[in-house]
Amino acid sequence: MRKLGYIFLVLSATLLAGCLYHWENPYFVVKPSGLNWLNIRQTYMTGPLAGHRVHLRIEGSGSVVVREGTSSRVNDSFASNVRSGNFGDLREHRFTIPEEDVINLFQGLVNSGLFAKHTFAPENIATNETCSFYVSANIQNKTTNSSNPVTDPELLANLKTTMMAFYTPRPARKPNLN
Repeated sequence: MRKLGYIFLVLSATLLAGCLYHWENPYFVVKPSGLNWLNIRQTYMTGPLAGHRVHLRIEGSGSVVVREGTSSRVNDSFASNVRSGNFGDLREHRFTIPEEDVINLFQGLVNSGLFAKHTFAPENIATNETCSFYVSANIQNKTTNSSNPVTDPELLANLKTTMMAFYTPRPARKPNLN
């Protein structure tokens, strides 16, 4: 009888371990890695900035790139529709931040539910937002990519704060044609 109990214990532990292997905790501790990255895409839908896009990329090494404008190249570096009237409307800013700040920023987003499955909206959802936020990331080999706007209030607030830390809307400079 004792041997049967031991076999049952081993089998149940094996089955439990097999089930747990497929479940991944969306909340984890972020470790330093140059392979970690985060993309936040903001698109204005209404108001005076309708059609304006902002793309923020933060890499684990501390490299930050902010691209803004109405060009399709803001979100797609390989866009090739050069006949588009706004193809040249692109401004890019690059700078570097300390790795500790990157880890704290990534950890805040992970804690806000970046990798939780409930953070993205179905395609047709009514909101009061003037802009929509999309996010994709690879942190500690966990990935997410939103084809739908982020709707989770806590994550959305954290994405807005992160965007505001690196991007301040400014009027586009008009070229001097003299």
